[in-house]
Formats: sequence, C-alpha cells, structure tokens
Amino acid sequence: MNKKRAIFLLIFAGIAIYSLSLFNGFVWDDEEQVVNNTLVHTIANLPSFFTGSTFNTGGTGTLMGIYYKPLMSFFFALIYTFFGPQAFFFHLFQVGIHILNSVLVFWLFRSFLVYLERSKNSKLKTSAPADPPSSRWNDWLAFSLALLFLVHPIQVEAVVYVSALQDVLFFCFGMLSLRAIAKNQNNLRLFLLPAILFLLSLFSKETAAVLILLTLVFVLLFKKGKLLFSALAAGGAVLIYAFLRFVVAKVFFFHQDFSPIMQAPLPQRLLSIPKIIFVYLKTFFFPDRLAITQHWVVVNPNFPDFFGPLAFDFLFFAVLVVCGIWLYQHSLKAFKTYLFFFLWFVFGLVLHLQLFPLDLTLAERWFYLPLVGLLGMLGIVVYSLKCKKVLVLLLLACALPLATRAISRTTDWKNGLTLFSRDIAISHDVFDLENNYGVELFRAGQYDEAKAHFEKSTAVAPNWWTNWNNLGASLEREGNLISAAQDYQKAIANGDYYLAYENYAGILAKQEKYEEAKEFLENKALPKFPLNYNLQQMYLYVKFKLQPPSDQK
Repeated sequence: MNKKRAIFLLIFAGIAIYSLSLFNGFVWDDEEQVVNNTLVHTIANLPSFFTGSTFNTGGTGTLMGIYYKPLMSFFFALIYTFFGPQAFFFHLFQVGIHILNSVLVFWLFRSFLVYLERSKNSKLKTSAPADPPSSRWNDWLAFSLALLFLVHPIQVEAVVYVSALQDVLFFCFGMLSLRAIAKNQNNLRLFLLPAILFLLSLFSKETAAVLILLTLVFVLLFKKGKLLFSALAAGGAVLIYAFLRFVVAKVFFFHQDFSPIMQAPLPQRLLSIPKIIFVYLKTFFFPDRLAITQHWVVVNPNFPDFFGPLAFDFLFFAVLVVCGIWLYQHSLKAFKTYLFFFLWFVFGLVLHLQLFPLDLTLAERWFYLPLVGLLGMLGIVVYSLKCKKVLVLLLLACALPLATRAISRTTDWKNGLTLFSRDIAISHDVFDLENNYGVELFRAGQYDEAKAHFEKSTAVAPNWWTNWNNLGASLEREGNLISAAQDYQKAIANGDYYLAYENYAGILAKQEKYEEAKEFLENKALPKFPLNYNLQQMYLYVKFKLQPPSDQK
C-alpha cells in the first residue's frame, strides 16, 4: 500500500458502490430545487444566486427560502446548462465530489500518522529522513479509515440525494482550505487561496463555519506560527459571506414552525438531545434502519427515549475520555491529535443537536462532518495499540458489509415511490413522508390511498401548506369543490404555496365565480407570483369570461 494505490482503490470502490445511483431519478426537493426551479436552468442567472435563497418555483422571479447556498445553485445551473434535466449527470457530479472527499480524508489521516511516526522516530533517536513516509501498516490504517468514510451507509443520503449537494460541497472546499493552510509555508501573501476556499465552503452551506473553527483549532494545536495567516483567511471569508448574505441577499436565520422539533420549546429540545446522539451512534454501528426524514420530540423523560439513550451516551463519551487519558499518559502528540478529532466530532454534532431548531430532528446527511472526527479518534487509538495490524484488518473487513448495505440503500433512492414506500415503514407518523408518499401514489393512480396519506399528514402537521394543497387536489378530483377550496385556502394561509394559488383560482373558475377569481388573481396571486404562467393564463381566461370580445365580421 502506498498513497497512489490508496487513491486508486478509493476511486474504484466509490465507483463500484455508487454506480447504481447514477441511474436514479430526482427525488423530493430535487423537483423544487432543480426540475421546477427555472432560475437554475441556465448559468446566465449566476448573479441571482448570490441575491437570494435556493427555491424559485411558482414564478416569483427571485430565489426564495431560508438558506443561503449560492454555490449549490451555481453547480445546479452549470450541470443543467450543459445536460438539461438529466438526473444522471447531477448524480455523477455528486458521487465524484464524495470520492474526492474520501481522498482528502485519506490525506488528513495519513498526514497525522506521518506526523506521529516522525515524532516516534525522533523520540527513539532513530536515523530517519526529515520527512519519513509512514509505515506500510500506517498507510493501510489511513486507507481503511478513508474507506469506511467512503462506503458507510449513513453517507448515502448525502451522496445520492441531489438536494444534499451542499453537504459534500462545503466539506470538499473546507478540507481543501485546511490542506492549503497545512501545506503553506507561512507566507502571508498566499493567504488568498485558503480565504477563497473558506468562502466557497461557506457559500455551499452554513456548516462550513464549523470547519473554519476546526482549522483554527488545528493551527493552535500544531501550527501556531500560522495563526495570523489563518485568522486573516478565515476572517476575510466570514466578513464577505456575512455581507453578501445579510446585506445583499437579506437571508437571515429564522424558521417556520411546521415540524414538531421547530414547535418544541427549548426544554423539550434539550430532552431530545440524548436520543439524537444515540440514534446517530446507533446508525454508525448498526446502519440497518435508514430513513430520509425523522420528526420526533422527547416530551417526557422516560427510559426508552431519555434515560436509556443518556446512559449509552454517557458510557460512550466516558470511553472516549478514558482513551484520551491513556493517550495523554503515553504520547502527548498522539493525545493532541486525538483531542483535535474529538473536538471535530463534538463541534460537528453540536450544530445539529437542536439548540437552535432545525427543520428535521436529525438527518443522516448531517453526520457527514462528525463522522470524520469519530473515525479520526478511532484511528489514533488503533495506531497507538500494539495489535495495530489485527485491528487494521478488522477495519478492512468491516468495510465489506457496510458497502453491501450502502449499495442496497442506493437502490431505495431509485425514485420517490420506492424510497418513500420503504422509509415510511421505519419513520412512522412523519408529516412530510406521509405527504410525499401520497404524492407518488397519486401520480401512480392510487387516489384513495394517496388521499389517506394526505389526511394523515394534515393531522400530524396542520401548520404546513403542501399537505393541505395536496389534500385539496384529492378532494377536487372527487368533485368536492367546496372542501377542496377550503383546503387550498389553508395552504395559502400557512405558507403562500404557489400551487395552492393556482388551484384555488382554478376552482373559483370551475364554480363560475369569475369576479371573485379576478379579484383574487389581481390582488393576491399575481402580485406574489408575477411570472407564473398558469396564473397569467387563468387571469386571461377569467377576464374573457367576464368580458367576452364582440363578434367580428
């Protein structure tokens, strides 16, 4: 094993495991962020990506939403410009970035193992070159850890879900910035490269702030002479990002309380933290029950939901602390490296522990960053043990069943009907999963089953808008126009959903309420969605019905 062979094997393994996903379609938010998002259909709209959020559906003319990810929109537009709405090329790009990230993870682990090997040689006063290569088994160790990062089934969501492109993007640019700082010879004139990479990472996802913080921690622990250099790069990137996000795009941090965790007060969210950590760790060790969306809140501190997970979390972190103490007693440099990965793991987790409410209780793609910290700690412990060779072989052996599970999971993402039908058996009473499954059933002509899932979604999340619109569409199809109109109005009141505006205007026209339809279109619908073609056509139709043109000779 050497560096080149390791990189080749990682590329080969990535292609082998994720090749089936290249033929998957667009799923869930992919339709709204790519297929129906007209602004990302051409790269000519590049300036608009930095002046709004990520959604442009319904004809608003601007990118709307609560996130600021202009780089994701840029890559969507770049791919769409050359290949159109072909999901294959979106998946190909995302899989390629994930494989590159695995190579960067290999570089990270190998660099630290070389550092520790050099320190050991220096301590033993053995003759060694100034920059000795790591031993064969150290290369195997770095490779095995990077391979686990590549193939772990918890990664599938971040790799095959097109709307999760931001997760692999921010990590890629963040790792490149860390590498640029580690390799730079403290030349202040060259701070521009890591600053640009920091900025690109932030433009991909807000979580990049954690990687920037970890880079500064890395400098403090291992490269103190580069502190000024790194602070300038990080500070400059953050200031530019903040100016463009808050001043230019005016995209602030706020949330809409349509999911259970968003509605939960802080004490309930704090009660949920032990179970959130437990589910992430359980999924890491036993990735059997994977699901795209999970909405739950721990309301009462019972044993299954609070005390049991809390005991497991306490035991797990106690083991981490004991390992840290043992490393501190044996090697200060190994301990510093372990501490760095421990902080990597903790910082990556904290951002997703609902101290600030997010739109999901947890998501597998949110473990993309913490996973590196967990694997890094594991690698340092294995390196420091005498049975390193046996443990490395064991890690390599673990990669095979994980890869098999990952391949199986990629097939779940073939299309929306396949994914939602399988995940709904795991995630029960989840409002968006019920709604999404209902949409796929409706498209498949299973109208009664679809309606049942829409009704369940509205019962679980009455403050959402998409489910009310879809329930209204089911009722309209049955001919129940009055109830359908009421549901469309609920969707409009909850979230200004453009399809609800279209459907409500259409149902007014069906009821021949042309004056009411005209007033609704003029005063409410078209001012919000001035570029919406369907609303424009409906407005012309209503005006024609109210004032038909005179007969012409």
